[in-house]
Amino acid sequence: MPSNEAPVADWVTIPDLYRDPFPIYERLRAEGGVHWVPQVGRFLITSYAAVHETELDQATFSANEQGSLQIRAMGHSMLRRDDPEHYLERKAWQPTLRPGVVKRHWRGVFEQTAERCLAAMIAKGPGADLIWDFAAPFAAESLRQILGLHNATQQDMQRWSQTLIDATGNYADDPAVWAKGTRSFDEVDAVLDEILPWHAANPNESLLSQLLRIPDYEMPMERIRANVKMTIGGGLNEPRDVLGVAAWGLLSHPEQRRAVEADPSLWHAAFDETLRWIAPIGLYSRQTTREVELVGVRLPAGARLGICILSANRDERVWDDASAFDIRREVKPHLAFSKGVHVCLGAWVARSEIADVALPMLFERLQGLELVPDEPAEIGGWVFRGMLRLPVRWSSVTSSAAAAPVAETPPAADAPKPRIAIVGSGPAGSFTAQALRRRFPLAELDVFDALPVPYGLIRSGVAADHHGTKAVARQFDRLFQHEGVRFRGNTRVGDGVALAELRAAYDAVVLATGLRVDRPLGLPGCDLVGVHGAGRVTRLLNAHPDEGAAPSLGATTVVVGHGNVAMDVVRLLARDERELDGTDVDDAARELLAGRLRTIHVVGRSTPTAAKFDPVMVRELAGLGGVEHRVHGAALEQVEPGKDARADAVRGLADGPTASGDAPRIEVHWWFGLTPLRVEGHGVVERMVFQGAAGEVALAADSVVTAVGFAGDAAALAEPGRHADGRVAAGLYTAGWLRRGPRGTIPDQRTDARELARTIADDIETGAIVVGAAGLPPREGETAFDGWRRIDMRERLGAAPGRSRAKLRDLASMLEAATDEGIPLPEIAEHADASGGGGLPVTVLFGTESGGAELVAEELRRTLADRADVEVQDLADIAPDDVDASRLHLLICSTYGDGEVPTSARPFHAALADRPDLTGLRFAVFGMGDRSYAKTYSRGSELIDEALTACGAVRIGEYGRHDAGGPVPAAEAAAEWADGVLAEALAVVL
Repeated sequence: MPSNEAPVADWVTIPDLYRDPFPIYERLRAEGGVHWVPQVGRFLITSYAAVHETELDQATFSANEQGSLQIRAMGHSMLRRDDPEHYLERKAWQPTLRPGVVKRHWRGVFEQTAERCLAAMIAKGPGADLIWDFAAPFAAESLRQILGLHNATQQDMQRWSQTLIDATGNYADDPAVWAKGTRSFDEVDAVLDEILPWHAANPNESLLSQLLRIPDYEMPMERIRANVKMTIGGGLNEPRDVLGVAAWGLLSHPEQRRAVEADPSLWHAAFDETLRWIAPIGLYSRQTTREVELVGVRLPAGARLGICILSANRDERVWDDASAFDIRREVKPHLAFSKGVHVCLGAWVARSEIADVALPMLFERLQGLELVPDEPAEIGGWVFRGMLRLPVRWSSVTSSAAAAPVAETPPAADAPKPRIAIVGSGPAGSFTAQALRRRFPLAELDVFDALPVPYGLIRSGVAADHHGTKAVARQFDRLFQHEGVRFRGNTRVGDGVALAELRAAYDAVVLATGLRVDRPLGLPGCDLVGVHGAGRVTRLLNAHPDEGAAPSLGATTVVVGHGNVAMDVVRLLARDERELDGTDVDDAARELLAGRLRTIHVVGRSTPTAAKFDPVMVRELAGLGGVEHRVHGAALEQVEPGKDARADAVRGLADGPTASGDAPRIEVHWWFGLTPLRVEGHGVVERMVFQGAAGEVALAADSVVTAVGFAGDAAALAEPGRHADGRVAAGLYTAGWLRRGPRGTIPDQRTDARELARTIADDIETGAIVVGAAGLPPREGETAFDGWRRIDMRERLGAAPGRSRAKLRDLASMLEAATDEGIPLPEIAEHADASGGGGLPVTVLFGTESGGAELVAEELRRTLADRADVEVQDLADIAPDDVDASRLHLLICSTYGDGEVPTSARPFHAALADRPDLTGLRFAVFGMGDRSYAKTYSRGSELIDEALTACGAVRIGEYGRHDAGGPVPAAEAAAEWADGVLAEALAVVL
């Protein structure tokens, strides 16, 4: 399809853009998002998709614009350079602005500065201008301290910032604007010449001092000058304008103001929504290095572009009601801090200044703060946009005395002591017990399970070859061994114990029994012999005692579904026996199921880009030895390589181990775009018929495995998915899949458990639950946690060569082992935290784009310090040869851009392509990403994981993931993940 020439928007004027660019941008987006605008002298890029594409391709959309206004106004800074020059300067600038440094050092400076500036505004009295009497002085003084310009004043900083910024945005070529900018340019140079010798003699935390002490690199003076001027521009106006616009937004929306004052955790949501609503840096320039098509529009080589962040952040294709200020809106990634290699270095500084310090202080200290009705606020700008005036008044001022830090104390004697029963010991039940123990340290918590063994899905539902995922159970061991939670196995609620009896015995009951019934296809022929559910197949491979003998799937099977459960089934059936070393798979069941299998058809309705599988799962299948993959109906030629992780994973199937021409053990045929119609056969499965775009497709088969989800059954204790908040009634709750229906991963249950614990706490605090129940007395035949430990020991001692355990297959064997006091039990460690290890050597490696992964790494250093010998290293500073294989490595890695390795980790990742020998290295991975980027979520960490594995390193423990848009802080999720990893590592060591 030929591209179009850019339409000309000759109706756009600079004065109109300055007054209110949003109606103009709305029209430009509606007309395609790429226009030539004569008055600006460049192409304006206004749609989210187009802006996003330019940010991720610096080779085509260069920051090093010829004749750049910013270069003329400030000098040639890193913002107008591409890699590798840009990277060197950015790296030199980074140490002072790292999130860990901001948290440890600069936040205290910001708090003191905010106190002084707010006191000055208060002294002026009601009617003061919040922008010029508080926001601007606060931002200017904070930046002065960060830079170390002690021979300047905050008033100098404001003047320099505004005049340099005005020159940068001087598209009208006003001589007066250039004159003021030139004067400030020269004044900054003079101040730098005066202060730099002092910093050389007096090392300190400031940026200028750090620049003079960079190992192996000396930044040329003209570059220091240019980058300092760039920092004075963006580093002052951005926090000033975000603070002003955020205050205006909250004062104009009283219901949102009340919400954030009632829940201080929302200050960060208010900060991000402000940046999305009115980005302070509204436009920056780029220049094309070649002729290129951008969202269907042809741009010539050398084209000057205006990247309109103000517009992209209000694209109605991304956000509903995009023009509204709404701190409760669905979290999606705005572009105010950029997304590519030029992602804002000062993002953590601005977040700390505004969300952590200035906004909370402003609204806490000034009671009755409001806009002045007869003095309306004013806003303006389009290259940079912010409040021009914001008069406010208040009724009273609270004390500035900061509350003394509160030391950790044991729970008070009168703290709530509820008695709570949790039915089900799988991930949902165990995470709920974990969250309730933290919420109620004195609670009596009993976890019931119908089987004598705990952990449900982890033991019997998770794929038997994914022992890293199963390792999450080790952190649950602490609940029963050290945290006073009782395991009560072999107790079936609903049969042996009536639910009404349980409710009468406990203050609260949580039902976490999950969904184990395979959802039927509901098609003709599904009652034929040879149709099996994927859940049952997985349980058979895990030796679940309820499943009986395994059937044969014959020589050819059809797996219906493209979700992760389908991927698990295909992988377990296709794996070579040698690839199952270290697992607890039931070999007898697997031999019965797959011993004759030679062909697997895996069929789904969707295209690869819309399929439900995790790309990691498909890439794992592509790496299986002796398996040949054939792909049908994928239309991969319509998807550009590197733009969709699922499509790329399917594309990689053809490059698997059998590509050399060796005869395959098994063929796996991947079918896309087929809708199941019926199963055919005379009493048994003979074929399955699907509807495709060109008609019916019949696949001959000996069996069919349905992997289309799970459902509740008649024995379910509550209707699945009926109670979204988990509350059936006060005192009765649901968790996990019984709460939300059959969706969500094991880590998702951790998040849900926190929410449920909060709901139960609310019901106790409001009196909806009256504490005082006696609990359920011990019942004949129930097993305790020591009973499970005996079963566990027998299974481990009975493991065949290459297997981690031989699971007991029937209930009688389990109960016999549980009561066999002759089975030796290992001594439980004395430490309250079983994940501890004293001097276990641990290195936390982080790869980051904007600092989030670094902050998590620093938090892990602190939280693991009493349990391990912890070091933290930036992947940017090491090579694979520097990695010490005697230490356990925890990799914390963010995902950058369109599913790529973050900038700081790229040299390390590139070096792994040379395949250095990392045999013996053990590592675990915590991937950070934003799930709204569904196609590339967490991909950056996965790329490093794959490269390390290819070099012989071994990943252990759960693959941790954190969604930036979720409710759980990254550091908190990482700490829980690390607990499980350390427990697994110690188990292997001991």
